[in-house]
Amino acid sequence: FAPLLRVARRPPRMHPLATEITAGITAGAAKTLAFYPLDTLVTRREVGRPLLVPRETLEGARPAAIRDVYAGSVLATLGMLPYALLFHTAFYLCEAALARFAISAALVKVCAGTCGAVAAAAVGVPFEGLKHRLQLQVRGYTTPRLALASTLRLEGVAGLYRGFGSTLARNVPYNALHFGLYALAASALRPARLPATEALSGAAAGALTALLTTPLDLVNTRLQTQRIFTASGAAANLSGVVDAISRVAAEEGGPTALMRGAGLRAAQYAPSGLLFFCVYEAVKRRAASGGL
Repeated sequence: FAPLLRVARRPPRMHPLATEITAGITAGAAKTLAFYPLDTLVTRREVGRPLLVPRETLEGARPAAIRDVYAGSVLATLGMLPYALLFHTAFYLCEAALARFAISAALVKVCAGTCGAVAAAAVGVPFEGLKHRLQLQVRGYTTPRLALASTLRLEGVAGLYRGFGSTLARNVPYNALHFGLYALAASALRPARLPATEALSGAAAGALTALLTTPLDLVNTRLQTQRIFTASGAAANLSGVVDAISRVAAEEGGPTALMRGAGLRAAQYAPSGLLFFCVYEAVKRRAASGGL
């Protein structure tokens, strides 16, 4: 009898779309959970609330606790899942559609990031609005259930989409810059064969994107939370992005008021960009080798 030859088969590879979604969800979850306390501090800084605040429960205020900076983290993580699914599906489809054209990798990422932000906005806004309200820890908004009930009772379903325009106005340039700057930095650093190209590129992209989009993030936070909290001396009853930008600058000390929280945002997004892209690229490499 002829000997039976065993042919080693490579494990089946994950479909590129599934790889993109898996990498995006994994990296997004890691970034969200690792740096959520800083996100809370940024939100409070942008609206003029103390960084550590007493929780305003129905029974009265109680002392601030470190764990309160995690308020809304479970909700944010749950919301990140459908957001990342829609974002990275659109991201992949846009990249695939542009692959036939002679366009730089950075520009392709800019376009893909834009498409992803637009596609995921409808599911992302309600979760982010509730997250912002939970982070402020004002009465009636101290738990996800209370925040949802209070929002629906006082504002209806429309309250869940408050700040939709401002979120889109922030997310489109944020994601375009985040992925575009990462691709640009990575292509510039790869010839040097540095061992931490992804980490350095991610940190640089995260910090620069955070600084450039701080005014839009501040305006978005104000619009989503002004119904429940407005600091003394802060512009109130803002009607939209343009009104918010002009009035914050006019009533709160000039254009520099729009950069409130920029330092904390950079401190958050430099390491979170590093973590996101390192995990994102690692998952994609693992999938390409058949390890997923």
